Amino acid sequence: MKSFRLKFFIDFDGTITKNDVWINSLGKFINDKEKFARICEDLYTQKIGTRETVIRQLELIEDFSIDKFNSYLDEEPIDEHFKDFVTFCKEHDFDIRVVSGGLDHYITYILNRENIDLKCYACKMIWDERTKKLSSEFVHTDEYCRSCETCKRNILINSTNDLENEISVYIGDGASDYCVSGYADIVFAKGRLASYCWKNNITYFDYKNFSDIKNKIIKLTEKKISHRQEAMIRRRDVMMGG
Repeated sequence: MKSFRLKFFIDFDGTITKNDVWINSLGKFINDKEKFARICEDLYTQKIGTRETVIRQLELIEDFSIDKFNSYLDEEPIDEHFKDFVTFCKEHDFDIRVVSGGLDHYITYILNRENIDLKCYACKMIWDERTKKLSSEFVHTDEYCRSCETCKRNILINSTNDLENEISVYIGDGASDYCVSGYADIVFAKGRLASYCWKNNITYFDYKNFSDIKNKIIKLTEKKISHRQEAMIRRRDVMMGG
C-alpha cells in the first residue's frame, strides 16, 4: 500500500488545451495585434506580471460577443490524452485541480463540452452589457502580491498537506507557471516553463502530452515518492510568513 497521495495542479491554456485559448480565441477580438504582441513580450521577459498582462490585454478587446466567443471555443481542441489521464487519476484516488490565469467562462465552457468535471481556479470573467466592456475579477489572487492574477502558488500550498504525505505535482507550459514551479514536488514542463525551470535549476520532466505524463507517473509510483526538499522548505517559509 502506497504511503503517499499525489495531488495534481494543472494549467489550462496550452496544457489541457492544445492552443493558448486566451491568445487564439479571445485574441480574435483584438485588432491592435502589435500592441497585443508587445504586452505578451513584456510578460515573457518578466517586465510585467500576469495580472497586469490580463488588465492591459482586456482593454484591447473590441466588439466582443459572447455567442461569437463561444463559437470560437467550440473549435478549441484539448489534449487527446487528457480525458484518459483524468480517468487514470480518479482510479488511483489522485486529486486534480485546474489552476489558470485565464477566464473562468472559457475554461468551464470547454470542460463542460468535454464532460469533464474538475475543480477549477481562474479569473472571473465580467461582461458589462451596458458599456460593452470585458473585464476580470481576480478572485484567487494573493493578498500581498499583485504580480499574478491567480496565485497558483498559494492554491498549491493551501491544498497540499505535507504532514499527510501529499505530493504536489504541477503541470504547465508558460509564464504564468514560473512562480508555482518552485513550490511543487514534481514538475512537468514544456515550452517557456521548461526553459524557465532549466535556467533556474528546477528539476522537471519534459512532456508532449498527457500520455507522457501518465506513463511517467506510473513509473514513479512503482517506487517510493518523497517531497522535493527545496520545494518543501519554500512551502514552509510561505506558511510561516517568510
